[in-house]
Formats: sequence, structure tokens, C-alpha cells
Amino acid sequence: MQPLSLILASKSPARLQTLRSAGIEPEVVVSEVDEEAILAGVRGGASAQVLALATAKARAVFSRIRAEEHAGADLILGCDSMFEFDGQVVGKPHTPEVARERLRAMSGRSGVLHTGHCLLQGRTGSTLGAVSHATVHVAPMSEGEIDAYIAAGEPLWVAGSFTVDGLGGPFIERVDGDFHGVVGLSLPLLRAMLANRGLSVTQLWSPRLNPLAAPAAGELGPIGHDHLNARHVFSPKHDADGFILCSCGRRHWGLAGAAGVCAFRERGGRREVLLQLRAEWSHGGGSWSIPGGAMEWNEDPRAGGLREFTEETRITDVEVIASHVADHGDWSFTTWVARCPDGVEPVADAESKELRWVDAEHLPEDLHPAFAASWPHIKAMVPAG
Repeated sequence: MQPLSLILASKSPARLQTLRSAGIEPEVVVSEVDEEAILAGVRGGASAQVLALATAKARAVFSRIRAEEHAGADLILGCDSMFEFDGQVVGKPHTPEVARERLRAMSGRSGVLHTGHCLLQGRTGSTLGAVSHATVHVAPMSEGEIDAYIAAGEPLWVAGSFTVDGLGGPFIERVDGDFHGVVGLSLPLLRAMLANRGLSVTQLWSPRLNPLAAPAAGELGPIGHDHLNARHVFSPKHDADGFILCSCGRRHWGLAGAAGVCAFRERGGRREVLLQLRAEWSHGGGSWSIPGGAMEWNEDPRAGGLREFTEETRITDVEVIASHVADHGDWSFTTWVARCPDGVEPVADAESKELRWVDAEHLPEDLHPAFAASWPHIKAMVPAG
């Protein structure tokens, strides 16, 4: 396999050291994104926030490289971490006072460290996101230990006010989950993301760090070959457009989740539902499903589903009566069941090969697998004709 180059879109010394310890020598390009402005536009909790920031960092570096006609790299990786404690997202404390308050509250208790990852193809910006989660158990800390730790300066500039790979390490009793994710970059998750793109983490090994390190033997498969040789630049319509490698082990479209509308009407004593045959170039192309797609970072499922439905059908007048959520872990799809007035006909956009009213008892055979799995639940919500 061919060696690959990587840009790390982060100024974190811990992330850089994590990669170097794994034999990977990235080029560091700091994104300089306005994190507060990005977070102001994110509706979700810690998982959504770290993934939004990781994506923004990677895309900012990608855009800068293209604008400056920089040589770039095969891949770009952005990361961000946040600690969730007592249902609240805890970022960097910045001041001794905030750090002291947090460490006192965390002493002898546990929270969850979320780290968002965004991997871009370096020449197209094709996006794959993922989030690691680990429960961190903090040891009981004395006031003297807290004061000494704060005086050392370390907790002021790290998510959650602690580290596991520095001075804070002795105060962490246990980590349930990926240790590297707590440091700020999950190596097992990075390997899984690369594998999802048909690539091997061994392709990132640097001979400079280890003269014996070399990519695994063999040739790239078609998925990896196509990914690396793609040249069509991905231009997301919405900021949360992109794939996510979910904790369920599958790749889904929509970094912030997805939603759609199962519109129905009564016609001649039977129930009809509006289905979409997706264009070949789109995710799930060539299969039948309901109109819908990726939500934006600031949207709730209802707003996102109705927006996607309107964009893809030009139908605005529907009455929502029920909903179904297919929850996969880090990603979910919400289907809104909605009554459509008789006489209203859809107008397809570029994402559709066809929009068709179909008898609810006789759906096409080539359904999108995810929709097929949810259909029995959705069908039960559609009123009888």
C-alpha cells in the first residue's frame, strides 16, 4: 500500500504526541476557527458540539489550503474534546476560580469525555465524522492537591480541567472506554475511520519516527483507490452535511442526524404514502425511501425534517400527527408522519429520480434498507383510509 500524508488541524500538543507515539508524523496546521461562534449555532449536547468543532477545524484548514494553493496532504484530521459532568458540558476553565470550583465538584465522582473527529480527503474535502466516548472516574482530591494542581497551570487550558497523560494522571482512578480519546484523539477510532474509507492506519506510519515502519503489504481495494483518487470537491449545502461513522458500526449521512417526512393521503378508500426514488449520485441512490436528509447543527428533528421535505417536494402544507425515531447511538433518523391535503402533487428536485404516491400496502421492493427496517413502525402510525 502507498504511504499517506496527514495534516492535523489542531494545536494540541497532546494530540500531536498521541499521533507521534503511534508512529504518525502529521503536519500541524492550526485552524483558528471562532469556537464560540460555532457553538452558538449548535443545538445538541456534548457529542454534537465536539463533532461540529472538529468538522469546522478540518474544513477551515481544507479551505485555506485550497485558497493558498498549498501542496496539502492526502488526509486532514480535526478534533475537539469536551467533558460532560452532571448533565452539563464542561470545557476549558481558563481561570483558577472556575477550575477550583469544577475540581471540587468532580472530586470522587465521574463524567464522560467526548472527543469529536473529522477526517477529510485532502483534495476533495469529502467528510467522515465520528465521536469517541469514555467515562472518567476522578479520585477524591484534597484541597491541598486541588490548589497545587491549579498552581501548576495545567487544568486551566484542558477540557474538563484535567489530563490523564500529565500532572492530572494520578487523580484519575479509572477510564472506562478509549484512553486515547480522553487524551484528545482516539487511535482505534481513527483506524476504524480509515478502514471505512478503504485505507489502513499503517499507511500513515512515518519512517522518520521508525525506520522499520512501512505500510501493510498488498494493494488498495476499490473503495480506498476511489477515495484517494477522487477529485470532485465536496461542497456541503449545509454545515452538517457529511457522513458519520456511528457507534453502531455503520456509516450514516448527516453529522447532526437526519430526518424526513412520511406524507400520506386518503385516495379511493386506501392509504397512499409519498416515496422518493433517490438520484444515483446521492446517498442511498437508486432505492426508495421518504423525502428527507441531514439536519443542520441548529435544527431540531422536526424543523430539519420539514425543511428537507419541502426542499425535495416543494410541498409546504402538511399536518404532522406522529413521529418515529430510529436511534443508532451517535446518529438517529426521525420520521414525521404527516397528512397531506388531497390534490397536492410534489415537484422533484435534483436529489430525486422520481416522487410517487404509493399504496401503503404495496411498497416497491427496492426500499432503502434503513427505511425498510422502520417501515412497520411507521406504517402503524399512518391512519387507515
